[in-house]
Amino acid sequence: MISLKSRNNSAEAAIIIVSIIAVITVLIGLVAASMFTTDQMYIIRPLLAAGAVFIIFSYVLRFRVRANLFGEIGFIYLALSLAYTILPAIKFLMLDFDFPLDFDGLNFAISSPQPSELGTHFWRHVLFISGVAVGYLVVRREPSPLRPLKEYSSCRNGRIIAILIAIMGCCIFAVTLLSTSVTTYIEHYSRFDNLSWPLRRFVYLCMIFKSGGYFVLLALMFSQYRRYRMLIFIFVLIVCAYEVVYSLGSRIVAFTNLLAFFGFYHFRVTPISLKKGIVLLIALAFLFSGIEIFRSTNYNMETAQYEVIKENKIKASEFEAVYFTGFHLYVERAQDTLPSRHWEMFFWEFISLIPFIDHITYHPQYWYARNYFPKADVPPTTMGVIADSAIWGGEFDLLVRSLINGAIFALLTRWFFRRQEKWWALTIYIYCYAMCILTIKYSLFYLLIPLMQVLTPTLLLTGFLLRLQKTPDCLKSSSTEPAA
Repeated sequence: MISLKSRNNSAEAAIIIVSIIAVITVLIGLVAASMFTTDQMYIIRPLLAAGAVFIIFSYVLRFRVRANLFGEIGFIYLALSLAYTILPAIKFLMLDFDFPLDFDGLNFAISSPQPSELGTHFWRHVLFISGVAVGYLVVRREPSPLRPLKEYSSCRNGRIIAILIAIMGCCIFAVTLLSTSVTTYIEHYSRFDNLSWPLRRFVYLCMIFKSGGYFVLLALMFSQYRRYRMLIFIFVLIVCAYEVVYSLGSRIVAFTNLLAFFGFYHFRVTPISLKKGIVLLIALAFLFSGIEIFRSTNYNMETAQYEVIKENKIKASEFEAVYFTGFHLYVERAQDTLPSRHWEMFFWEFISLIPFIDHITYHPQYWYARNYFPKADVPPTTMGVIADSAIWGGEFDLLVRSLINGAIFALLTRWFFRRQEKWWALTIYIYCYAMCILTIKYSLFYLLIPLMQVLTPTLLLTGFLLRLQKTPDCLKSSSTEPAA
């Protein structure tokens, strides 16, 4: 009876706090209306709404799970979604809607978007964030464990770790050897096009074990953190530097590996507090934005400093990419000028799971490139859940997708916490945790593709090696020795 009364009091307190947040947001909006122009308020209102939704979501989730939020994939995903909303809005306000023609290098500035149109699309971002938040909270009901996972000090995985490092080294060597010479970021995506079909398949296999190996190696090393902590830091730094240099400025692999490092650290070593987690995410945003500026000036540091500091030039970046495509397709939808699309495009993620068939014809990014950038060697834009909704059912479609998105991540989190002592379950969860940004950038079910085609083969290989060594029981059992 006391616990029921306590829960009721906590629920009432949560309702009061949520109401206070809503009222404060409205008051800030009223104050802002007296300080900013009408055009600026088209952007500021959805900006405030998105921030309020995220704060309310974070508070209710903390109340629901009664644990640190940094280990929740829903929190990370909403934080990234908020970044893809707030940062473009701030940049538009800084430019005062005066977009230079080379702002994004595509078609955004040429279309002369009006502040009211931009604001309307930001409200679609708010709808997406709200839908994901509701879907996650409805399904995510169980409290989280309050302690780090235990360290398996009795395991002897050094041989397996050495074998995996050797396999990854061979894969990197083979990929580098078979790659053509490239000088630009765009050319990086077509560096294997000149190879024969068998060699392309071989390169693809090497890239599978290279990419999946990053996560599996971290999982095995973090299971014995005190023994491998120095190697972990060296490994992560080398991988991030290699991937950025090899891709001539692509940041996604380095970003996901750093996020995986933080995720494993949170669960295996010490929980990362909410304050530290937010600081880390902001630091990553600045770091990878800086890499993009450096890349946009053809890797010339002096030119990058001159344009940003002296000429105060502002160009589009990673965080605007999702906004631009969705905005453009919703404009096309409103004008009833969307190009024809095949019904198979609706199921392209599942079609992509089938090996040795055409994965390009029904891919939304290639459809977009064929219709709007026919001369491009590779699709020059990203898509995302919001852009996909413009192709099919509009705002109602977006709401349904966002609710499903949140529910899927909540189900994944519940699945993981029931199996958290199993190393492979933690690896799968951290993989999705680190790669969830790809859902924002590509599509609702996109994670199925790398999960099945990249991580699963690497997990099977590692499981086979562990079976040969006859040590899987060690990884499945609980140790009485706590993590460092």
